[in-house]
Amino acid sequence: MRAFNIATMIMVLFGAICLGLQGQFQIDLIGLACGIDSPWPRAVYAVIGLSGLWQAIWLATHKPTAQLV
Repeated sequence: MRAFNIATMIMVLFGAICLGLQGQFQIDLIGLACGIDSPWPRAVYAVIGLSGLWQAIWLATHKPTAQLV
């Protein structure tokens, strides 16, 4: 499960970088990598969105394990 959480966090971070590039410079990094007219960018965005949903659910359901000193 830990590997799955790490993989989804990497996808969420990659999605945030892609959205930042698209918002600031109008560069669609996923569209450039997969081909703008292909169905792959939509699938990649869907996977990134599901990863964000997973991270939000995980964050809401797990208590932090670190103790403040």
